[in-house]
Amino acid sequence: MGTNSGRVFLGMRGNALVMLVIEPIGQGVLFLTRTFWSLYVLELGASLYILGLLAFISGLIRVLMQAPVGYLSDRIGRKSLVFWGGLISSLAPFTFFFATRWEHLIPGVILEAFTNVVLPARQAMFADAIEADKRATAFAAIHTVFSLFSTAMPIIGGFLLERSGVIQGMRVALLFSGVVMIITGVARGVFLRETMIPTKRPAKFSIKETIQDMFEPVIKLDTLRVAIFAAFLFSLAVGFLTNYSVVYAVDVIGLSKVQWGIVAGGMGMVGIVTRIPIGLMIDRFSRKLCILISYATRPLLILAFTLATNFSQVLILQMADNIFGYVQQPALEALITDVASEERRGRAYGALNFVPGTALMIGPVLGAYLWDLFGAAWAFYASALASAAAAVILSVFLNESVRIEN
Repeated sequence: MGTNSGRVFLGMRGNALVMLVIEPIGQGVLFLTRTFWSLYVLELGASLYILGLLAFISGLIRVLMQAPVGYLSDRIGRKSLVFWGGLISSLAPFTFFFATRWEHLIPGVILEAFTNVVLPARQAMFADAIEADKRATAFAAIHTVFSLFSTAMPIIGGFLLERSGVIQGMRVALLFSGVVMIITGVARGVFLRETMIPTKRPAKFSIKETIQDMFEPVIKLDTLRVAIFAAFLFSLAVGFLTNYSVVYAVDVIGLSKVQWGIVAGGMGMVGIVTRIPIGLMIDRFSRKLCILISYATRPLLILAFTLATNFSQVLILQMADNIFGYVQQPALEALITDVASEERRGRAYGALNFVPGTALMIGPVLGAYLWDLFGAAWAFYASALASAAAAVILSVFLNESVRIEN
């Protein structure tokens, strides 16, 4: 393990196989506390406004750092960023553990943001170590393992909080999470291998030239530019409904909280079962077609959701939305890997995370505005429109014929 040769599993080899084991454990353990984070913050004396502010700080750091980290991963290599980012973020649970007031959480929020700050480096390192004809399958495989943790950890965390209370239960979970993150951080240093040869740096530093170089793949690759813009619109569509689907289901349609919990559980189980088959399908067919399936079906499913009247309809629609909505993720990641050569992948993924990530930040604010100004259904109508626009742009302008098979 640790090199990009040797044993192959579902298109993954070397670093990708190491990451298949380490990353879901190191990041998946966060789901032990993430589901109940809001309760912990409120117990420490914060208001809902402060809760939103902490989420904004974390999201802003994550989004703003995507392009610079992508640039660095192409210039100095992937491993150092992945290793140090993991170790820095592993300190966050310990700062949360010792917090006695909500103000004490701020340093930890900044530290935890490093989990996703180094995402472009992790994505590029993983993409470098997968076979060209099984890229979507490989991405789907690691998503599946992540899903196992994201489904199981909240159940364990909920049991712990039920037995020990919010503060004591969260502190036990945070302590455990921190230890696991440190162990996996060390494991990254031991088992991962740097395969990206750093490029020569310019003799004289220039902010303008650095920024241009940072976004060079987007500027020069038409396919990448169109794909990212369409992904921005699709992410805006998702953002419009972030945190609001449950409110609509309970307050408008009339589902109970237990029924919505069953819906969420059903979505998680469907995701675990279907993701690898979806990846295999994407590798057999066009990336563009598969992304288009997600973008084009979502408006229909969203509009149907606004017309739903009972639990069974909501369950079927949300499970279908989970399946069709997921198709675009491994297809888009595989497309980025197809068109961006190894020395451009960090920056390509940085742009992919930065632009749609911005949409995911502003989408909930716009969704809440539409909900309050025009009524609950209008956030869903806007989401359907944004997703339809993404489908049209992708269908008309994306040229999938250019691929760099390395």
